[in-house]
Amino acid sequence: MSAGVVPKQWKKAIITPVPKVAKPAKPSDYRPISITAVLSRAFERHVVRMHIYPALQDPPEGLDFNDQFGFRPTGSTVAALIALQHIVLSMLSTNAYVRVFALDFSKAFDAVRHSVLMEKMAKLRLPDEVYNWIKDFLTATRIAQNTLVRFLNKPTSMRV
Repeated sequence: MSAGVVPKQWKKAIITPVPKVAKPAKPSDYRPISITAVLSRAFERHVVRMHIYPALQDPPEGLDFNDQFGFRPTGSTVAALIALQHIVLSMLSTNAYVRVFALDFSKAFDAVRHSVLMEKMAKLRLPDEVYNWIKDFLTATRIAQNTLVRFLNKPTSMRV
């Protein structure tokens, strides 16, 4: 970590298809799951718990994560709904009605540009070696062995 580089062995992943529905019939019915080294996953968890979560708890001026509920230790769907209910009820005390618009961004995480994410992370109070490790983790070449093609080419009753 002190070099800010992710070991090559940790960059290898086996992409395995996991069904999203009871009877998968097409490739989009599968969710690709990356099987990575145990040490890599353990170290990722360490970086998140020891560096990223604390940085998010005390963000610098201009960054506010109070309305972020996903991927946080205290965040959940229930917490988001309670916060929304509190806001709506507070607004109803001074307004006759409240409009709520809800959006669900499909595959939103897949659409995040790593360069934009790293710009935001650069503003957090992270040690340089942690920032560099995360940048290397996101930008360095990864080796992926895709098992989906072999999985789909096996004789099966599934229609593709």
